[in-house]
Amino acid sequence: MPLTYNTPKLVCTFLAFTSLLSARVDFSHEVLPILRERCAECHASGKKKGGFSMNSRSELLKGGESGAVVVAGKSAMSLLLELVQEKEPDDRMPPKGDPLSSKEIKVLRDWIDQGLSWPAGISLGKSAWEPPLKPRIVKLPPSVNGRTHPIDRILDDYLIRKKEKPPQPSSDSVFARRAYLDFIGILPTPTELNRFLRSGSQRKRIELIDALLADDVAYADHWLTFWNDLLRNDYTGTGFITGGRKQITTWLYGALRENKPYDEMTRELIDAGKDSSGFINGIKWRGNVSAGQTVHMQFSQNVSQVFLGINMKCASCHDSFIDRWTLEEAYNLASIYADKPLELTRCDKPTGKTSTAKWIFPELGEIDPKAPKAERLKQLAGLMTHPENGRFTRTI
Repeated sequence: MPLTYNTPKLVCTFLAFTSLLSARVDFSHEVLPILRERCAECHASGKKKGGFSMNSRSELLKGGESGAVVVAGKSAMSLLLELVQEKEPDDRMPPKGDPLSSKEIKVLRDWIDQGLSWPAGISLGKSAWEPPLKPRIVKLPPSVNGRTHPIDRILDDYLIRKKEKPPQPSSDSVFARRAYLDFIGILPTPTELNRFLRSGSQRKRIELIDALLADDVAYADHWLTFWNDLLRNDYTGTGFITGGRKQITTWLYGALRENKPYDEMTRELIDAGKDSSGFINGIKWRGNVSAGQTVHMQFSQNVSQVFLGINMKCASCHDSFIDRWTLEEAYNLASIYADKPLELTRCDKPTGKTSTAKWIFPELGEIDPKAPKAERLKQLAGLMTHPENGRFTRTI
């Protein structure tokens, strides 16, 4: 039996539903900026004026010395709304600066009435934990049964502590399969596998590893795919239509075939020559783009992600909601590459503030903002691969 629908009623229901959705307050883009700019100075990151913290939703609901500050779903019963609308300047919140605008107050009122949504993982204050900057010094446990290789010592210690038996050695066929896939990304041919299995050499596993490592062409062919993704090296598509993008394939393939050390590769990518400049130059998009996707902001995002494991993309538009990186830090890093000082743009709205070429870990050293661009990039390449930069070594 065919289904029938009351079309006008369905349309009205759909429009009402979408209207309801569009009216919902966006915490990340509407509420959090207000809390950061107007409340965090006194009520976040360890500061609890009046015993009240807004670091998280749970802390917000705990209230302060005067009791509850917000009641989810009931803005009329929430002290927060009363304080931000107070006419007496001495009693109004925030105590510094202009009072909240009617638009900001409406955002807070709607947010509370809609249930006080606060996505998990977002904190108004600084993250409680951040990876240490310096490299970790690994203390090797004592060797067991004459197994002195550092990896064996770590594994043996783990097995002893967990009271586990050492696994049995793999068969020759399994070993060959793993070795071929790990080193050159393809399986051995039947001929290669049979030759290995029939070998009577006591060192045949070591000899296979040596042979695979010596095949620099196969190694480069395999690992080129990983580095193409990591360095956003492409061959067609966005940017190539107008010449706004450049490949680094010749440089990258040569670096892999030569077994160039990773720190040396990194310095050459940042302090770039002609063949490797496509990475830092990014994509010159056609037409107008958002402020967070300009070439200098791509530079800030790419070097942070690839070499430090840091997401600077959020901070390219506004202070990050998920970690400590700020809009100013993203722009300062971008200014190392830029030809002139940059105006900070928050969510595509100019702020009137100007960036300074600056490295994000000053404890390792500084960038000279007055130096020419080529010299600034050289300084950044040195700081990125600094022996004390544990973020770089761990990310690689």
